[in-house]
Amino acid sequence: MLHEALVEQDPERLKERVAEAEAAVFLRLQDLAQAQDSPAERNALQDASNALLALKIDTLKFPHWKA
Repeated sequence: MLHEALVEQDPERLKERVAEAEAAVFLRLQDLAQAQDSPAERNALQDASNALLALKIDTLKFPHWKA
């Protein structure tokens, strides 16, 4: 789902794809909450989350919460 968001050109579809990818990341993190042996996957999910945030701020012009 992340790949689809990264390559989407239509802003309206991009919003949908970002939301879908964020939901998938969240659900996977919930699955991993009980696991003790998945640091690589957690790091990959953090990277995906950061990429989605960058899309929201840079491409979709969402306000940055730290600004």
